[in-house]
Amino acid sequence: MVPGAGLLFGLMLLAAIVGGAVARRVHVPRVIGYLLGGVVLRALLGALLVPAEGSGAADALHVTARPLESVNDLALGLILFSIGGVFERSRLKRLGPRLLRIGMAEALLTLLLVFGGCAALTLATQWGRGVGQNLTLAFLLATAAIATAPAATLFVLREYEAKGANTGTVLGLVGLNNIVCIVLFHVAFLVMAYLGVIRAPHLARGELWLGLLLLTLGSVALGVLCGALLSIAHGKLALAETSLIFFAMFIVLGAGEKWLLEHAGLSFDFLLTALVIGAVYFNVASDTQTLENALRTVAAPIFAGFFVMAGYHLHLDQLAHLGWVGGAYVLCRAAGKILGARIGVRWAGVGDRVRADVGTALLCQAAVVIGLASFVQANWQSELADQFATVVLGSVVVFELAGPLLVKRCVKLGGEVKAITLLGRAGPATGGASVVRLTVRALGGLLGIRARQRAAAAGQMQVKHIMRRNVQFLRASANLDEVLHFIERSTYDHFPVVDQEGQFVGVIHFGDVRGVFYDPAMSDLVNAYDLADEGAALVPMDLPLRDLLDVFGNENVGVLAVEERAGSQHVVGVVEQRDLLRVLQRPAGREG
Repeated sequence: MVPGAGLLFGLMLLAAIVGGAVARRVHVPRVIGYLLGGVVLRALLGALLVPAEGSGAADALHVTARPLESVNDLALGLILFSIGGVFERSRLKRLGPRLLRIGMAEALLTLLLVFGGCAALTLATQWGRGVGQNLTLAFLLATAAIATAPAATLFVLREYEAKGANTGTVLGLVGLNNIVCIVLFHVAFLVMAYLGVIRAPHLARGELWLGLLLLTLGSVALGVLCGALLSIAHGKLALAETSLIFFAMFIVLGAGEKWLLEHAGLSFDFLLTALVIGAVYFNVASDTQTLENALRTVAAPIFAGFFVMAGYHLHLDQLAHLGWVGGAYVLCRAAGKILGARIGVRWAGVGDRVRADVGTALLCQAAVVIGLASFVQANWQSELADQFATVVLGSVVVFELAGPLLVKRCVKLGGEVKAITLLGRAGPATGGASVVRLTVRALGGLLGIRARQRAAAAGQMQVKHIMRRNVQFLRASANLDEVLHFIERSTYDHFPVVDQEGQFVGVIHFGDVRGVFYDPAMSDLVNAYDLADEGAALVPMDLPLRDLLDVFGNENVGVLAVEERAGSQHVVGVVEQRDLLRVLQRPAGREG
């Protein structure tokens, strides 16, 4: 018998546990373990059921998973909602122009390279279909190539607790890429259908423009409305009730998109709507962190099920049918993302803060293009629609397995991942431990032994294991306007100041200098050197965490500057008090 939807989802969560544990062992992002767990689960169920029940069981495995689509909708809603926070007003003021330049360069070069590569291959290998049809296929593929999978990208960044300029840039570009892709693709498809280049008998001419408005402006308007309602609920209701409204909203929107399309032939775009809801909420609501933290707590099984389900539905068989056009799509998309972002970073003038190869973190591709493939197959009456789906679905296999590794590499080399998050995350039980030993250890914990073990484990760790390296420092020569601009862009309340050689000068405490900013006469009289507290503490990289806790207690600050070695005065990063407390509160053996 084919397992029911409930049993199947339970098996998927078990596959996530196993896949995640294996991923931790081999030091790769958990999302890869989840994806491969889904692949293996589908293969095992197929091997057990198909020989006994015939080829129909393979189709039944796919049909059984359909009731779980709400899990997909909820996971995507959570992820796009979070990414919408990147478009919060203060962040846009800080990142907007630079982010837009990088995004424009990356999206445009990706579009041009994929269109050129796929057009050349389709014309060379499929000349008999006509130039117009081949160019149409190439342009649709090029437009789809702009999208970046938000789920895998955000999940990897959260897993490794990445924080910094590269992380913010990647999240912003993910949001921009998906907005541009969704709008441009549907505009292009519907315009070409209106002109007769694409045969779309299911779309009446009068419905084309209505469909276009609903997919673009309608989605934005719906997102604004839902974001405003969620903000009001957050302000008036308890957290538990707000969470219920949140989950109900995204489940209804996800299912409603499909229901409208099936029964009315028209619909909105769920992903674009979810992104706008997040952007509105983070700009309008107060104390947004409360709901976000609550959602993160309950999201773990949803995300795990989502990625295992993605692996379960991964079209591995499409790899064999990619062909020359598919190969061109994969290579040209990768080149466009990487080279385009490199050009954009140089154009935006942020090469000192953002890595030139930030485009490598934009290669993940899944949910958006899978949805586009379904749309094309449903509305384009041509064999080229199947070829579009084959190329897109086959490339998803490549990008979803390689992309998370490249996201990790980008933020790791950018110094935005703490060393502790890259260590093994094995649980407290060791492979050879007996039941008796585990029982004795648990009983010892009741007597306080575990607490002493935790302190000992933390004592063996040093500042370098939890510090952040890719941090901007104030130059001692910065004038008051530059100091104010720096503080506006920073997430800290204490700002290390260094000289031209990177030597420590002191720390500017926001609370001490707040009044200076409102005195215009001071603008030309003081600089960062004058404002810095020269007596501020500086901790070496090899300082044990137990001693670091004492320093934080004496200084009463949230962040400390880190020097390369004791007495060197050469600043190499910062360490946050909350990261230290998080490590000290973890049980022994659970450093990650």
